[in-house]
Amino acid sequence: MPTMRHVLSLTICLSLTICLSLTICVTAGLAFTACTRDITPPKGTQAVASAPTKKAKTQKPPRDPRKDLHLIDSHVHLTPLPGPMRLALRLFAEIRVDKFAVKSAGNPGTPRYAATLRWAQRLGDRMAFFTNIDWEDIDKPTWAKREADKIERAMKDGASGIKIFKALGLGVRLKDGSLVKVDDPRLDPIFKRCEKTGAIVAWHVADPVAFFKPTTPKNERYAELSLAPDWSFYGKDYPSHEALLAARDRVIAKFPKVTFLGIHFANYPESLTYVAKTLDRFPNLYIDISARVPEIGRHPVAKLKALFTRYQRRILFGTDLIITPRGMQLGSVAKNGPPGYDDAVRYYQVHRRFFETADKNFDHPTPIQGDWKINGIDLPLSVLKNIYRDNAERLIFAKRHAFVARQRTTTRPAPGHTPRPTTHPTPTGK
Repeated sequence: MPTMRHVLSLTICLSLTICLSLTICVTAGLAFTACTRDITPPKGTQAVASAPTKKAKTQKPPRDPRKDLHLIDSHVHLTPLPGPMRLALRLFAEIRVDKFAVKSAGNPGTPRYAATLRWAQRLGDRMAFFTNIDWEDIDKPTWAKREADKIERAMKDGASGIKIFKALGLGVRLKDGSLVKVDDPRLDPIFKRCEKTGAIVAWHVADPVAFFKPTTPKNERYAELSLAPDWSFYGKDYPSHEALLAARDRVIAKFPKVTFLGIHFANYPESLTYVAKTLDRFPNLYIDISARVPEIGRHPVAKLKALFTRYQRRILFGTDLIITPRGMQLGSVAKNGPPGYDDAVRYYQVHRRFFETADKNFDHPTPIQGDWKINGIDLPLSVLKNIYRDNAERLIFAKRHAFVARQRTTTRPAPGHTPRPTTHPTPTGK
């Protein structure tokens, strides 16, 4: 058993050990402090502890100004009834079509013409319209003057011109059963009146080249012709595609002071060479792209882009959109019934994709027109301004603006009279 002396000795030893340990720790701490003081970098070179770095914000690429361009659709067909018109106005508001030209206003004196005129008066310079020819009694010697007088009347009503459908050359017949030729002299008084009044002649002559070939599975438009067999002009007494265009070109040459609008890419989108030569030959000719993006979109991009660039002031945007009480048509017949509202929105979106991007091998706007893909041609802003808007403004809507301005001047209210505001129909439903 440890004695008191042993306990005292152990206590003294433990105290000495603790004191020695504390002395060593303090000494080491002072030495570390001195060392670190000696290695501290000079003022101005002192390292600074880095703060947590924030992730750099990913800058969005600048918005493509082409996407902000609004459109003028220079080629539509709208039944002048509340339902179709409201649907059209709703669609145009969504896809940014500010103005449009109706190519099927009807013949003056008909209910269709009167209804179209009322909508044009209501919409002012947002809507232009083209009158049409009545082929009834074409055999009579008074027919040409009758129709010429109607054109003059339509121009006084604010029309931009006339639209001649492909029925001339492929459907209109004389009493003896023969087809009226595209360059039949009976029409000369009509073209002369167009020259006098400044009426534009928008002209659909012939149809796709494939429509003049046998309707067999080997025909690249076989699916389309199967749904619309009346569009086949192969055989019988129909003139050839080449003969129809040659006859039209003779008329354009004969009336150099008349402005012609060769719709559907001058009715020969299959040949860029022909289109270019025809535009060079006739300075009084303009063209539109309506319902022909599927065809022109499969040409070599560089060649097509060069054509649009060279003739950028003579090519108009148009779609050939049709809206009737029975539904819509987007460039052609549809395999699964009339398309819906969303289909119409996509129809315009694909047009813009074609013109504004360099995308490759995508579906064209009207699949029934051919089983192939198209490539975007990525036109610059300056060219697109002309095609999307400015050409239609100059060619079609300048007349319309002037007419509306005159109407406002002549119908100015009497002093003290406050006119009721003009309201546009509110689009409802699909």
